Amino acid sequence: MAKGDSSNPELLSLLQELAPSATVDFILPHYDLYNTYAIRLDIAQDLTGEWYEGLKEAVEAMAASSLANIRFLEVDCLEGDCSLFVEENLKEVLGIVYFPHKVVEDKPH
Repeated sequence: MAKGDSSNPELLSLLQELAPSATVDFILPHYDLYNTYAIRLDIAQDLTGEWYEGLKEAVEAMAASSLANIRFLEVDCLEGDCSLFVEENLKEVLGIVYFPHKVVEDKPH
């Protein structure tokens, strides 16, 4: 997400539409959520080599944010899941991470 997009009216409108269908929705203190995802970023890069679109940008935005709490939403999408890091009242988006569904191939028995 580009700098300045966090309060884009179209993005906030989409967020308002998606929030009720979130499969996960909770609020955590800023540091707790940032710390969890900073560690996840390190693991993804250093250990597994997996890369998730938007993860680095979301961690950087959380690091720079002065919000006391961050709301975490997870929304099921057709080809993956989106994790959204937002202001408690859905007024600002800090980051969006896309986790594509892994394709599991059927193996012959």
